[in-house]
Amino acid sequence: MNQSGSRSLPTLVLLVLLASAFSPALGGAVQSSGSDPLGVEFTDVSNITGLSNLSSGPLSNWASYGPGTSWGDYDGDGDLDLYITARFDQLGMETEESFAEGTEQSVIDAAIEENRSGQTFLMRNDGGQFVDVSESAGVKLVNSTAIGASWADFDGDGDVDLYISNFGVADFSSTALNSGGEENIMFSNNGDGTFSDVTSQTNLGNPGHSSGGVWADYDHDGDLDLYSINSGIVDERDFDMWPETNILYRNEGDSNDDGIPEFSDQTIEAGRISGQELNPIADFIPAVSNESQDNAPDGAQGGDVVLGNGNILSPAGTGVSWAALWFDYNKDGWEDLFIASDFGISPLYENNGDGTFDLVTSQAGLLLQGTGMGAHAADVDGDGDFDLCQTNFGPNFIWYNQDGKSFERELDSDFHNNDDKRITVNWDCHFLDYDLDGDFDLFTTAGRINTYVPTQENTLFRNDGNGWFTDITVEAGLGGHEKSMGASTIDFDGDGDIDIIVANSDGPLQLFENNAAQITGNHWLKIALRGNQSNSYGIGMLVEVEFSDGSVISQQTYAGSGYLGSGDPVVHFGLGSETDVEEVRVQWSSGHVQVIQNITIDQTLVVFEESPPPADDHFLVIVALAIFVIGIGGGILVNRNRKNSAISEPDSNRSED
Repeated sequence: MNQSGSRSLPTLVLLVLLASAFSPALGGAVQSSGSDPLGVEFTDVSNITGLSNLSSGPLSNWASYGPGTSWGDYDGDGDLDLYITARFDQLGMETEESFAEGTEQSVIDAAIEENRSGQTFLMRNDGGQFVDVSESAGVKLVNSTAIGASWADFDGDGDVDLYISNFGVADFSSTALNSGGEENIMFSNNGDGTFSDVTSQTNLGNPGHSSGGVWADYDHDGDLDLYSINSGIVDERDFDMWPETNILYRNEGDSNDDGIPEFSDQTIEAGRISGQELNPIADFIPAVSNESQDNAPDGAQGGDVVLGNGNILSPAGTGVSWAALWFDYNKDGWEDLFIASDFGISPLYENNGDGTFDLVTSQAGLLLQGTGMGAHAADVDGDGDFDLCQTNFGPNFIWYNQDGKSFERELDSDFHNNDDKRITVNWDCHFLDYDLDGDFDLFTTAGRINTYVPTQENTLFRNDGNGWFTDITVEAGLGGHEKSMGASTIDFDGDGDIDIIVANSDGPLQLFENNAAQITGNHWLKIALRGNQSNSYGIGMLVEVEFSDGSVISQQTYAGSGYLGSGDPVVHFGLGSETDVEEVRVQWSSGHVQVIQNITIDQTLVVFEESPPPADDHFLVIVALAIFVIGIGGGILVNRNRKNSAISEPDSNRSED
């Protein structure tokens, strides 16, 4: 590996700081800290729920990418269970630096090897108390490099299955095509509390350095497809990197009648949606390139990466992918794909509705260099389309959607003004309505990735409903310095408000219970979808709630989102003081819009997909009506002709005479 001329990491950080200093501010969209007028608070209940004593690997102050958190009701009892991924020092750099000078190298090497893996947990939710069922369920992983996990009913049998994204080993001494990635795992839910490894039967093994998997029915054939993302590997010391392409897996159904669907690699066929300029040369195998910062041109800002084809800042991404998101940005009813791409531009692929995608990053106005880690979407400004958040090392991006045509950027140049919070390394971002007032707030996790960055802090921003976001982290009880990685926003206790779980690298899990449902007087509505012709949990569907005054709020269902995990597929609406919901609308992947009326608030509404009218119903109705009209008209005409014939017949006879 050629390291000659590589820029040092302090230089990189300095460049990022300079870039941040000259970035435009957030245009008035972020205010300084302020009190929460509703008095909503989060309380850390980890110690009383059975989560605080879990350790998924060695503690890490800056090196680890994990752990991640993923929620799914695997046992079908109505509450959400939790899967926790591993924590480990993938490069061994922090472990090595912890030893005093003169320590024998064999001792250091042994410690590095020990700290390069962790373990995973499946925690069953028993009424708000969590019980470790990892081993009995068959999903316990030890000596593991699993960082991402997502729940989805991939086989359509009604229960949720578990997909594990394994990072592998960051070994720069290997060749590019044998770079230490580890095969991912597909666990099928057996329906009895246990799981079976069906990776080989499904072809979902993705051997790259994987960071996550997100699910959607992109071709609208009624089953779930998977986009499996790879981070490649990045050397934080010398800033060398191996980007890797991602894989789009299409669900082909169960062709051999073994009860397990098989998947095909459609990355190239669908329009080369690999998140990188590289072109995979074989199915199911990510393409890899070896890049280093010493190839960057003179004067390049920190984070610029020269890709395999010689381009800089490609709109197709860099191949270092940390998060991806299926969402319908242009409101045409088809799920598009956004990828949070590190060290460059995060790409957007538009779904053409025929199984193919077009790269539309430039047309959508997303050509902005970042260091993307997390991504999420929601209608933040209430105009009916979905806006984006993207977390970065440095300024975060909020992209406001302009009626499905393009995005306008709002840039957080420095959310925080205190010295110990500047230039945060942000990871997860999630939109949520934490105070149930009817608009979407924003939560981000933060944690430094090297020794040159100061201590970080997570942040909760309240959407004030007028275009301003206010930092209320401390007031809401979410303050405190941690190296936080994966996070999820879920209603773990079923009381109607949204709680937050944070997975820390340098400490235990933190589960924060929200009291909004108890103290605000605001109402809520949760909607659980049950697909029939569409996929079983309605993943990717648009759900709208319309009030009596005609105003509408909308959300989409996800299976995999944020950073390293996934949350509840049930959509959660805060209603504020509204008590009269006019109707709920669900746009199914069949194209049918189902309307539900007579809604009771403060409950979970389960919507079963109704069968849409056959595609030719309207034509048949028109034909039948036309026949009916013609028939009536023809009958009248015949009767008139007969009457006229009876009257004119004598005249006719006289004429003949």
